[in-house]
Amino acid sequence: MRGFCLSTSLIAMAFAAAPALAQDAAPAPTAGAPTAADEAGYGDIVVTAQKREENLQSVPAAISVVSGEQLENRGVVNITSLQQLVPSLNFKDSATTIDSSVFLRGVGTINFSIAAEPSVGFVVDGVTYARSGEAFGDLYDIERVEVLRGPQGTLFGKNASAGVISITTRRPGNELGGFVEGQATTDDEYKLRGAIDLPINDSIKTRFTGNYGWYDGMVRNITLNRTVNGYERWGVRGMVVAEATPSLSFTLIGDYRHQNSDCCAEVIGTTPAGALAAALDGVELRGDETRKIRQNTLTETRETSWGVSLEGDLDVGALGTLTSITAYRKYRNFGVRDGDFIDKVYNIAGGNQLDDFGPQPSKTFTQEVRIASPGNQKFEYVLGAFYYNAKQQRTFERDDIVCSATTLPPVAPGLAPCAAGSSTLRFPSAVGTFGSTIENYAFFGNLTYNVTDWFRLIGGGRYTHDNVDAFNRRTPATNGGGPGLANAGANYQLHTSNNDFSWRAGAQFDVNPDWMLYGTYSQGYKGPAFNVFFNQNDGQLAPIAAETADAYELGSKYRTADGTFTLNTALFYAKYHNFQANSFVNLNGSVITQLTNAGDVSTRGIEIDTLIRPTRNFTLNGGLAFTDAHIDRFNVPPGAPAGTSTRQGEQLPLAPKWKGNLGATWKIETGGFADIELGSQLSITSDQVSSLEPNPVTRRAITIDGYAILDANIALVDPNGVWRVNFIGRNLTDQSYATLITPGGPGGSFRYLLPRDVDRYFGVNLRLNY
Repeated sequence: MRGFCLSTSLIAMAFAAAPALAQDAAPAPTAGAPTAADEAGYGDIVVTAQKREENLQSVPAAISVVSGEQLENRGVVNITSLQQLVPSLNFKDSATTIDSSVFLRGVGTINFSIAAEPSVGFVVDGVTYARSGEAFGDLYDIERVEVLRGPQGTLFGKNASAGVISITTRRPGNELGGFVEGQATTDDEYKLRGAIDLPINDSIKTRFTGNYGWYDGMVRNITLNRTVNGYERWGVRGMVVAEATPSLSFTLIGDYRHQNSDCCAEVIGTTPAGALAAALDGVELRGDETRKIRQNTLTETRETSWGVSLEGDLDVGALGTLTSITAYRKYRNFGVRDGDFIDKVYNIAGGNQLDDFGPQPSKTFTQEVRIASPGNQKFEYVLGAFYYNAKQQRTFERDDIVCSATTLPPVAPGLAPCAAGSSTLRFPSAVGTFGSTIENYAFFGNLTYNVTDWFRLIGGGRYTHDNVDAFNRRTPATNGGGPGLANAGANYQLHTSNNDFSWRAGAQFDVNPDWMLYGTYSQGYKGPAFNVFFNQNDGQLAPIAAETADAYELGSKYRTADGTFTLNTALFYAKYHNFQANSFVNLNGSVITQLTNAGDVSTRGIEIDTLIRPTRNFTLNGGLAFTDAHIDRFNVPPGAPAGTSTRQGEQLPLAPKWKGNLGATWKIETGGFADIELGSQLSITSDQVSSLEPNPVTRRAITIDGYAILDANIALVDPNGVWRVNFIGRNLTDQSYATLITPGGPGGSFRYLLPRDVDRYFGVNLRLNY
């Protein structure tokens, strides 16, 4: 199938090229030449949200754009920092990136199944990523990040039912040059990045980039006598842009990255019940202000990711531009997790040892072919086809140590340590290998009919066919089983398929050259799934039905002719059916989470983005989002804990009602050896709950209180653009907060995941351009 898709796209481009060579078609843009954004004028932003270059202000959709320059000036180094710049965006952190996920407008997917997909799609240089966690590495050499809010299935596919994050990296320049950049912080984080443009000739341009980062971490593991929750990672990327003819160009991109991290150990923030409190001796239990743990197993992740893509763009004259993007990606994650959160085994109920580890490799092949008409036509269109094949597999081993008796003296009332030779010990263990293959075919189209020069009609649709295959093979648990271990073996082979047609319609109205109004209706779709995980049993074999959405959006985009003031507003409402989410059930005497069709949920609200430039060197930018995302109807799954309610009206996880940001930049031209740039950024987030918790008391305990983060930077900048020294301060008010609070710690305690900027720190960044 891969060879067929690639051959078909190349043959199509070859046939289309023949008549194009005989026409007076406009030449394709030269790599490194001024872009549409450069020539558009003061204040214009060019995006590719509709698979073509367009002015942000003319696109009938809610889009937030963060430039690479903004990221660099703030010292932003990874994708999770975007949530402080885009109010509608939130992240779910996890002990490993494979279980991390993204939320837009309060909607995302929390699941641990290997046979399910995210609700927010990730696209890098036109390539769709299978799992969002693969993109959670460093951001470097970025041209821009576009955050498309609301269902984007028409053009971006089925794993975009809540939105898309689209990243565009920098293209090669016309001349030899590049940059080198280093950064160091007061809490022992070090970064080194660089890029070089190497033009081969007038037709072939290349760019090579690389980065290295190391961070010590912010949590002290008393047992291992080391700081954890840090990382070491590096990556390289190469890009070749070749103009084969005046109407045909190719872009070849390859990248490789590697990461070793002792992240992310969860801190125990509340006091365990009973005797287990003594097992945390030396740890100050202060909620999200806890900075110590006692764990004898190092929670860590080792990741390797690489990929290659080939894009061909052919100018076919009056028909537009024919584009083919062929991509292959491979990703491997190996994780180790301390699952009992204490450092010893004790003769007490709940004091058993539990460790998880194993690899998860995956590979993804995608092929897209599309044609986009020229702009400023009566009918403007994008038509295309897409193929997607993602294979994932995980080998998961869970090892327990169970102590039923000991002769050692107690260290606290009811708490006696266990050790070989003096205790009755069992060592139950089990290994499971499970995986999935998700195959997708799609045909899509988007049409704009310019009825007049001030009124447009919009329509589009996507036909999707999904095949989902999954398997689970698990050996029976040895030595009588143990906590978190299914005693029985498993041998499941699962298959489901689904067809869907989703569509979009709307209208645009130009009130005047500066002000545009639009209204759209769109359908979202996320394909079927299976609840495939380590402890899967016979009652969890039914497919999870596809998730669908009906979304409405009314928007206004206003920008003055001189670009000094921009105000974009969107009102939105979306209702999701067969919402795929984790829910709690009883299994083997323990309460676990499982993926299920949780029911119907809805999200509604208002988003405001503004930019003010009262002078050439002073800019204010801000965003505000009010989001009411809640449960409309909840399906109580079989085996749910006693007292589980329908939870109608409850807030969805990681969906704060209020979120906003305000930033300012001011450049002072001194006329001396260096200009001065001042910048600040304030981000405010209201309360948010961590998960769909059935117990109201627990639900309050896992609620993340609202917080505000203030960042600032002062830079000395060479007027000729050769060098820049940037002094940054993050979390200046030293506001401690958690990104996730979870029940299930030892003795009924609660676990806290802490973000990178949980504590105040300062840094310096030096950049040299050549």
